[in-house]
Amino acid sequence: MDIGSIVIRKKYNGDIIFKILNINNNIALLSGVFIRIIADAPISDLNEVLNSEFEKNSLEEINYKNRIVEQYKGKIDHITGKILHYDSDNEYLNKCLDLYKSIGIYANGILSKEELIKDRVLKDINKYRPNIVIITGHDSFNGKDKKDLNNYKNSIHFMNSVLKIREKYSLDDIYVFAGACSSNLEAIIASGANSASSINREKIEAYDPALVAILAAITPINQIIDILSISRVSKIKKVNIGGVESYGKMRLLVR
Repeated sequence: MDIGSIVIRKKYNGDIIFKILNINNNIALLSGVFIRIIADAPISDLNEVLNSEFEKNSLEEINYKNRIVEQYKGKIDHITGKILHYDSDNEYLNKCLDLYKSIGIYANGILSKEELIKDRVLKDINKYRPNIVIITGHDSFNGKDKKDLNNYKNSIHFMNSVLKIREKYSLDDIYVFAGACSSNLEAIIASGANSASSINREKIEAYDPALVAILAAITPINQIIDILSISRVSKIKKVNIGGVESYGKMRLLVR
């Protein structure tokens, strides 16, 4: 078993498929292949995934992506919102950018570690001129006091990036989603995000941040974005994303 191996955890009955990112002292750092989650586990607790099982899950994801495209592509009317998507995971970033392209929504993607986004976000906004910014990647919660930010791996970094955006742009100027699996939703919303994850500190699906961006992009500027409608599309039926009332970014083309 090496870095890059596709594995499951025996302790959790193989509920999530992971890729090994690193191995240190027989402890593997894991990244979910289809779910936005990072974890670690002893090598002894891991089993490699059979090719047939991985191919089955990959096919399910392809079908899932096609359902998303079918759900939203027909709802584009006139000029949609423009997305700037930050992600710390290159595979997830490419998945989301491919989804935006398949639907026909303009988006730029930037690969960045969570802690570095705050230092570049205003410059990138000035360059790309988005009205929707997605800040995501990975996070984790150690199960202790939910209110203590020290118990989260990256929630403080998501918050700092949102705070930086709000130094210049209001809630209505730029729609901002921030967070990942197990992030401190309440703290991120308090920092100025329109929406965030994660309710009850539970996992979110790889495409969930992109679904938020799509909804913001195709909702007319005079209508409230229906975040809860994601539950009709997301593989995770109990959506772990919440936020404050915010208007969409799609505008009519007058001619």
